[in-house]
Amino acid sequence: MIRTSIVISFLLVVHQLYGQQLFSTNPDSAVLHTEDITLFWNLFDKNPSLNAGILESEYLQKGSEGLKAFIPNRIESGKHLNKIIKHNREYYKSIHESSLSIISKKELILTHFKKFQQLYPGAVFPDVYFVIGAKNSGGTAFKNGLIVGAEVFGEIENKIAPRVDIDLIDDVVIHELVHFQQNYVLNRSLLAQSIREGSADFLCELVTGTHSNQIIYEYGNAHEAELWKEFKERMFENSWSGWLYYQRDKSRPNDLGYWMGYKITKAYYDKAENKSKAIVDILTIQDFKKFLEDSAYVGSR
Repeated sequence: MIRTSIVISFLLVVHQLYGQQLFSTNPDSAVLHTEDITLFWNLFDKNPSLNAGILESEYLQKGSEGLKAFIPNRIESGKHLNKIIKHNREYYKSIHESSLSIISKKELILTHFKKFQQLYPGAVFPDVYFVIGAKNSGGTAFKNGLIVGAEVFGEIENKIAPRVDIDLIDDVVIHELVHFQQNYVLNRSLLAQSIREGSADFLCELVTGTHSNQIIYEYGNAHEAELWKEFKERMFENSWSGWLYYQRDKSRPNDLGYWMGYKITKAYYDKAENKSKAIVDILTIQDFKKFLEDSAYVGSR
C-alpha cells in the first residue's frame, strides 16, 4: 500500500490553515497533472544514457510545482534519481506504458471526486500531481495539493512486479484525498494512526466500491479475534511497530493497522442512524478513545 501517513501531521496543518481558503469545494475545479510523466518519458526515450545532469536540469528543474515538492526526502536530486534508475532500469521500462495510462484515468478519478462530495459536502479538492520518482514513495501532500509517485504502479502480471496494481490508482488517490480532509486532534497513538489509515480505506470503499489493501484484509478477517486481543493491549502506545509501515516480522502482512482502523470505522458507521453525520464524525475525530467506545467494536464482525 501507498505510505503517505508519515506526513499526516503535515496534512492536518495544511488542511486547517489552507483548507477553506486555498482549495475549492468544487470537484470540477481540481486539476490532475500528468505533465511530469510525459516529461520524464520523453527524456528517458531520447537519452539512452540518461544521466544525473540531464535529470536535474531537464526533469527536476523543468517539472511542475508538484514534482519540485516531491524532491525533498524522496527524489532528493538528479544524482540520486539517476542512481535508482541505473539499478532498476528494467523496472522503469516495465512501468512505462502503465504510468502513461494514468492520463486516461483522469475522468474516472474526477467522477470519484464528485461521489465523495455527495458523501461529504464539506470536502475540498486540491490538484493532484502524478510524477515519476525514485521508487521509494507512493505519495504525499504539500501546500498546493497531493502528489502521487506514479512509478510504484504497474501491471502486476509483469515479470518485474510493481508495488501496486495500476488498476488501483484511483483507489489510492481517493484514499489520499480522504487524508486531506481529516481534521483530527494531534495524537500519535497506534489507535489514532490506525483509524487515520483505516478510515481512509473505509471512505474510499464507500466511493469506489473497494480499496487497495485486499491481502491485508483477507488476513485480518481470518484472524480477527487474536488480532484484536493483541491490538487492544497496545493501542494507546505511541509505537506502531508490527502494525503500520515497515516491520521486521514477515510472518504476517505489513500494515494490519489499516485493517483494524477500518473495522473500527465501519463499526461506527454501521451503528450510526445518521450516516451523513457519521462521515463528518469520522473526518473530525477529537477523541480517538471515545470514537472507539462509540463504535462498540470489540473484535468481532
